[in-house]
Amino acid sequence: MNLFKKCLDRNEWVQVAPAPNAHAAGMCLCSDERSDISRHPLVYQLVSATVLNRFNIVTKSWNFVQSPALAGTFGAGAAMDFVPSFGLVGTIAAGATTDKVTLTTALPAAVGVNMLANRGGSGDHGFKLRITDTTAGKTEERYITGNTGGTTPAIRVHSPFSFTPATGARYEIVAGRVFMLGAGTTASNIWRSLEIASNFLSTGLSTTGLPATVATDSAMLVLDEQYTPYNMKPGEGMIKGAFLYDAGHVSRYALVATAAAASTLTGQATLGDAVVAANEYRNFQLRIVQDTVTPAAVGQRRVIASHTAGPSPVYTLGTAWTTTPSSSAKYVIELPNLILLRTSGTTTVYTYNYTDATINNGTNSIAANSWSTTYFAAAGAANAVGGMWASSYAIQPDVDRNSRHSFQHFFRGSSASIDVFDIAGSITGTWTSAIVYDGSVALTTGSCGSLAPNDNEGRMFYINIYASGALNQIFRYDVQNRVMASYTPTDFIQTGTAATGGRMTTYCAMDTDKNYDVILLQSHLSTLAQELIPLV
Repeated sequence: MNLFKKCLDRNEWVQVAPAPNAHAAGMCLCSDERSDISRHPLVYQLVSATVLNRFNIVTKSWNFVQSPALAGTFGAGAAMDFVPSFGLVGTIAAGATTDKVTLTTALPAAVGVNMLANRGGSGDHGFKLRITDTTAGKTEERYITGNTGGTTPAIRVHSPFSFTPATGARYEIVAGRVFMLGAGTTASNIWRSLEIASNFLSTGLSTTGLPATVATDSAMLVLDEQYTPYNMKPGEGMIKGAFLYDAGHVSRYALVATAAAASTLTGQATLGDAVVAANEYRNFQLRIVQDTVTPAAVGQRRVIASHTAGPSPVYTLGTAWTTTPSSSAKYVIELPNLILLRTSGTTTVYTYNYTDATINNGTNSIAANSWSTTYFAAAGAANAVGGMWASSYAIQPDVDRNSRHSFQHFFRGSSASIDVFDIAGSITGTWTSAIVYDGSVALTTGSCGSLAPNDNEGRMFYINIYASGALNQIFRYDVQNRVMASYTPTDFIQTGTAATGGRMTTYCAMDTDKNYDVILLQSHLSTLAQELIPLV
């Protein structure tokens, strides 16, 4: 319980164990932003082309993971981020029971016995297993409690599914991946990922479409289906429904359709999405999570090309259904599973599809493991040093929709300018340059920041600003109300020649009554690290 009293009690930074490696140009941190116990309990530190470390948020300790073997010349422009979804996907073999399945699509690397039942020494749940079954017409998730070794393990879960998974049902081990971008001349393996559950380091991820040289501050934004508003669970999407699906340990709510056709789905007449504004969720994803009338429809994901305003909003899809859902299908509206990258001093928005299928909004499409420079529109001004993204996915929109889940705030860098990219503003999104906001602060080389999506109504983006040779200044920007304000400074002065790098990240800590954000900040050009719980 938060008993913090404003003005009387004090926010305080607390020093944690020093990082194994000092910050240098291009070094960065990332973490899983999910808002429940499924979030990965390790923060990753990309130090160089050959060093990747991790920090255990429970034990407050660091260790070396492995060499990411990134191509290029590591330095300014290197970036990383955590993606919760699509790390391990495939189908299951015959012989499943309600609490045990065997994989038939092989994992990319062998896992040890019971390795999937422990997420990095945290001592709590194992990784989350999602089964999407087109025979039962259901999507359900359970935590893993045991597994055999090898690339096609038999997996035991903590409580039974409500059905016996059919042969060929789809599995997803929702563990996540760390995506890493090197710097310098673009070449094979400058863009790689580490799959968390199997510790598999990818090779040959596509670099087609990236700039020829990555040499200026990069800013990466993950739009993932597991990321939801502060008061909702992963799997519930952006709008709270009333239908309880998967009523197990990780039970969640979904919306209920009122009609469906070959390329459309009609939403609720009251409550839920009956209040949406026209095209408020264009370019978001609609996913069928349960359909016991038309079971083959379950699991389908489609990008929303356009939609009418509620009540009974009609969603027109970028591509037609493979199987048209029933008129009572259960669905969620989610972020579209894309990475947005700004880099190398350009106006281009580099968009990457990290899923296992083509993403199509009806006008543009991106194949799996591909980049596009045209899926989303170019910005009005180039990115520069100190540039960074601040998403608003974690808020709840105000009644008049002045603030929306689709607004992605971009700190342009080398200035105090903030641009807002509305991914739903048109089929390629709409940029608003240099918005008006309160509390103008210039971001320069050495500045870094992180969204805190679980507390303060998901509104706050925290920033460590380089100014006048000192970096102890902390600010926070309210993405819903567009206000920049000074915040609790660090208790050590960080000095030295300004060097780029995303030295700040945020993770979710859970208490019995609510979730709390914890900010982790590595000191500039140092191994020192501190944490802060932003209670106000």
